[in-house]
Amino acid sequence: MNPNELELRQELITAAQYCESHDLLIYTQGNFSTRVAGTDRVLITPSDIPYPTMVPEDIVEVDIEGNKISGKYEASSETPIHLTAMRRYPHVGACAHIESPYLNALSSVNKSVPNILGNFVYLFGGMGLALGPSIRSANQDFADNTIDAMGEKFGVIWKNHGLFCVGQNIKIAFKRCIAAEQAARVYYLSLALGQGEPDLIPDDVQAEMVETAKKWGLTKAV
Repeated sequence: MNPNELELRQELITAAQYCESHDLLIYTQGNFSTRVAGTDRVLITPSDIPYPTMVPEDIVEVDIEGNKISGKYEASSETPIHLTAMRRYPHVGACAHIESPYLNALSSVNKSVPNILGNFVYLFGGMGLALGPSIRSANQDFADNTIDAMGEKFGVIWKNHGLFCVGQNIKIAFKRCIAAEQAARVYYLSLALGQGEPDLIPDDVQAEMVETAKKWGLTKAV
């Protein structure tokens, strides 16, 4: 295993372990993937393996069509949506799925997360999150319908399930997940104060932030 690929595998594990330790998923939930630059090979977390004990050798390698290349375990059951996103949008280099509690709570009562925090605006280009179809996951039909719903956005809510984000690399896809759940938490808490809808970032300020995000290269994943 070359050093670059070893680093990519460790980045997936680090992201997953961070999410597990911060209650953004539990035990073996969620999944994370990254494309090996310049190839049609994809590294993805295995199915049903606990993150706290995961090591680089546990990561599964598949091709862009989903054929297993190497790995002692089966690839994540959500592999179809990761690969569909990468096939549909060649600039997507990584994907992350978490089981975000505040986003799940809000979406379960048909509340979408508004642009209430700066990081959420920056990382999602001011476009917010798409809402995916309420159908069974872990199959190609779900993958196609979800990526259709996501469109040009960088993240999509799976209602009663969680969040799926894309990025040029796993660091950006992972940061998008964190920013979305943080915005959801702040929005949830603001509603819990019982003072009505909270103030959002003004439209003109959002526009400036989106332009800054473009300069930083944050909005070129799709």
